[in-house]
Amino acid sequence: MVSMVILTLSFCTKKDEPGEEEQTGESKADITLTAGGEKYTIKGPCGWASAGGNRYIGANDGSNSLKTFSTFFNLQEPPKKTTTYTLVADSFDEDPAHITMNITEIKNGGMFEYSSTDNSGKLTLEVSGKKITVKLDGITLKPTTESSFYKSLNTGAFSQTGTLSGTLEFYVD
Repeated sequence: MVSMVILTLSFCTKKDEPGEEEQTGESKADITLTAGGEKYTIKGPCGWASAGGNRYIGANDGSNSLKTFSTFFNLQEPPKKTTTYTLVADSFDEDPAHITMNITEIKNGGMFEYSSTDNSGKLTLEVSGKKITVKLDGITLKPTTESSFYKSLNTGAFSQTGTLSGTLEFYVD
């Protein structure tokens, strides 16, 4: 999972197709994780990507590329119609209706990380032509408070379960 965090998210581009106004625009992510009364935000580009055989929706903060959001799918390509998925903890789960999600940031030799559990909720990808909208409201993620490789930065308020809010919007071919 750590290797996925380090990927450069360079998959967000502006689509220019004349005569299809709803099909054009730039990708954008506006994500807030709230835990223990504190807020952690990621605002920046997002989109569908593939790396190392994994397919995912990724976003990184516009001012810090090591501050990332990822949702991993068991699909070869994004859905063509609005579809709802169930969040799980097991990153090896191969059910196409199951996904995993995480937020990570690597800084100063430590890692801030939140991951989905089997009780995190559901995520719907709303598809309208080439535009995909993802609403994160109400999804819960669990903090990683122990790590074998990095020092955990999930302390204080961020050692508690977090609730997501916000939206991702991007375009696919």
